[in-house]
Amino acid sequence: MKKLTPITTLALLISLVGCSSEEEQTVTTEPLAQDEVTVVVETTAARSGEQIYQRHCQSCHAPGPGHPATLLLAEKLGPEKAVIKGRADLTADYIKTIVRGGLLEMPPFRPTEITDDELDVIADYILASG
Repeated sequence: MKKLTPITTLALLISLVGCSSEEEQTVTTEPLAQDEVTVVVETTAARSGEQIYQRHCQSCHAPGPGHPATLLLAEKLGPEKAVIKGRADLTADYIKTIVRGGLLEMPPFRPTEITDDELDVIADYILASG
């Protein structure tokens, strides 16, 4: 384990705390020896379904022209199924599977982008919206 000086530790803490405005973070240090410190960062995702949708989904799935997934779904499934928000034929499990694994042109979203807990949140948001 690399030893950190007090200045390096402070710089590391500042960079970790400032890395995301969308998440709450708790940063603590644990002394190991006289000159060693372990930095522990606990991150709590507090994003709503709307925030996740706006960040990761709406650029492709929002209604109207200029949204490639909406246009593709309209072409393949018809205009009534072009917009994913509020579709009655989708299930939460299907949405979570597609978000995690991707489908055709839609890329998969890694757990570092959308956590497993957030999969439930985004699926609920898409199904409840309309």
